[in-house]
Amino acid sequence: MEKLQVPSGSTPIWQLTVDQFMGMLKSSRFNEVALQNDSVTDSKPKRYVHGMSGIKKLFNCSYPTARKLVDTIITPAVARQGKVIVVDVDMAMKLFKEHKTVKSIKALKTE
Repeated sequence: MEKLQVPSGSTPIWQLTVDQFMGMLKSSRFNEVALQNDSVTDSKPKRYVHGMSGIKKLFNCSYPTARKLVDTIITPAVARQGKVIVVDVDMAMKLFKEHKTVKSIKALKTE
């Protein structure tokens, strides 16, 4: 196998061969940073539901009850942009489980 020539610092990238370019990438910190970023990311992907119908399906409840949930307990998990509602499922379930006064969904009251 032919030994690769190390390009000088003034060599433009477009003049490098593929092997030279890959060798530079492997020996650079770029590869280390990419590996660190991969290990930091959460292995469990976030789940979202969209709109009131998504909230109704998530909690298996009616539209008025879903509206009460959005307005009271799960408000921090809700992102709104105009008429569009997006809910982080994991955060909403955590908030609902941690809420102390609700024994059932039917016991919700609007404030």
